[in-house]
Amino acid sequence: MSEGTLAPTPSNTYSFSRVKCFQQCPLRYRFRYIEGRKEAFRSIESFLGSTVHDVLEWLYARRDAGTDPDESEVLAEFARRWTEGRDPTVAIIRINNDDEEYIRLGREMLTRFFNETFSRDRSRTVSLEQRLSKRLSDEVLFTGFADRIGRTDKGRLFVIDYKTSRSEGDGSEFSEGLQAPLYAACVLDHHNDDEALAGYHYLRHGTTRWQQVDRDRARQLVARFLDLVFEVETAGDFPARPGVLCSWCGFNAVCPSAEIPESLSGGLRRAEEMGRSLF
Repeated sequence: MSEGTLAPTPSNTYSFSRVKCFQQCPLRYRFRYIEGRKEAFRSIESFLGSTVHDVLEWLYARRDAGTDPDESEVLAEFARRWTEGRDPTVAIIRINNDDEEYIRLGREMLTRFFNETFSRDRSRTVSLEQRLSKRLSDEVLFTGFADRIGRTDKGRLFVIDYKTSRSEGDGSEFSEGLQAPLYAACVLDHHNDDEALAGYHYLRHGTTRWQQVDRDRARQLVARFLDLVFEVETAGDFPARPGVLCSWCGFNAVCPSAEIPESLSGGLRRAEEMGRSLF
């Protein structure tokens, strides 16, 4: 397998992100999930999100181990992980920005979360970064990772997904409607509960939105997700769907339809520096 390729995703295994990728751009889907190509770069927004998620996992793990870090330790852990993880494959898409802008944003999100949420949180952690799977049919396996599964102080089961996006969700299927609720549907299979809460915590805003998922709702979610998988599996073509997301796509240097404005060309420049070029 060459350096520029990954193992193609098993044809019967579908995650929320896999289906979402197809809806956003079928060509990107083909490159990543069918051909197993490796993207030339990852955006700094993606790197920021994964780093913040890692710190939150560390924070709750420390609490579960009986040691509550203070705010300064949280920020020091963020700084350490940023320094160790920041490599040349991370691209700043907005060319007028720099690392300091995203470091400041990460510190702000973690400080807000620590003071407004974590310090008041009396829930019990069941698992962190839990790999979930659920067989939706004989042919389709759903898989995903839940940021945190827990129980409230009153014993209610929940799944929470942390978001570092600029905007809060709008309730649509590929914003809030499917991901965390499907995770909750998986969790119900592993616990003797009739319902669970599915939540999104928006770290830039300090807000949390909850949905209730009972057994009936879980069946509806599975049926809808299978419909979306059917769209993917019956696709006869995988055309490019150019738009603003092209700037954040790690295949933009090899896509003949990519639309990259100069102000958002940081990823394209990084790809070309790494030896990729447009057709």
